Amino acid sequence: MMFRKIMIGDIVELLPINNRARQLRKQHGFIEWEVVGIRDEVICLDGQRGFDIKALGSSKSRWVTEGEIEIVTFRENRDRN
Repeated sequence: MMFRKIMIGDIVELLPINNRARQLRKQHGFIEWEVVGIRDEVICLDGQRGFDIKALGSSKSRWVTEGEIEIVTFRENRDRN
């Protein structure tokens, strides 16, 4: 099985692995997000690689680690419907 790295433009699911993510999912319905930026070192993530994600249909955005998200739709497949 071949895995592809998360890229800008991918649609990802914010996984319910911490209280804030569970709150965003349950209270606001923010489950699917678009990756809008990637940085190798993000201060708020203790220098880890971070992904800037923006909730679909909202201006809400947040920085997350790769372990907090899962790819739903690759950017290459977004316009194929």
